[in-house]
Amino acid sequence: MFVSGRTDIGQERQNNEDCYLIMDHHDTAALFAVADGMGGHCGGEVASSTAIEKIRTFFSRNRETLAGASIQEIKTFFTRMFEEANDSIWEKAISSDQLKGMGTTLTAAVLSGDNLHIGHIGDSRAYIIHSGEIYQVTEDHSYVQKLVNENQLQAGEERNHPKQNLLTRALGTDKSVEVDIYHHSLVPGDRVLLCTDGLTRMVSDEEILDMAASFSVTEAVDRLVNMANARGGPDNITVLLVQLNSGSV
Repeated sequence: MFVSGRTDIGQERQNNEDCYLIMDHHDTAALFAVADGMGGHCGGEVASSTAIEKIRTFFSRNRETLAGASIQEIKTFFTRMFEEANDSIWEKAISSDQLKGMGTTLTAAVLSGDNLHIGHIGDSRAYIIHSGEIYQVTEDHSYVQKLVNENQLQAGEERNHPKQNLLTRALGTDKSVEVDIYHHSLVPGDRVLLCTDGLTRMVSDEEILDMAASFSVTEAVDRLVNMANARGGPDNITVLLVQLNSGSV
């Protein structure tokens, strides 16, 4: 397994509210995650960093339960992990006027052998790149995605919609949390890409595929971040790329 990650403040932001996590990628079970915070003052940074730290701690404490776990047990694992992160952000938000209303996206992937499990809330994304094709695993929890699902907006039109930043679900904004959970089997050579919307609003899926499939994981990550910045980089940009069993780094 090879993995590379990078976060960048972008061209138009004063601070970076994105965070990412690469944990134990040489161990039997690995955890990868990206989070994109939101909130006034320092709220976004606090929310995303809190989410990443809480899932890091949860994974360290409970990862042995993943060995031989059933799909239902894995769902329970992700639900509990996201709930603990949500509780921590919620408690911080309601105890501080400066942090009130803060929240974050969170897309977290556990890779164990050739089994990939993903927990997701918000509009950061997970993709699988397989046999020269790219597949978006997660669905954005956003107002414009809701319009697309209801056939009120054509796919692709959401890029220029005035409410493209509006989330319908995020971590830490409510006392309870609902997490989407996905399961996939991978084969050697497959790549998994996690990213925040600072990438996907500036770079198309086809361009992501071209970079991620054509270069080493390290160079692909750098090229994708640089491409988003070259097109204005209006938001923070975070990209994390994992390759299963092969190639150069």
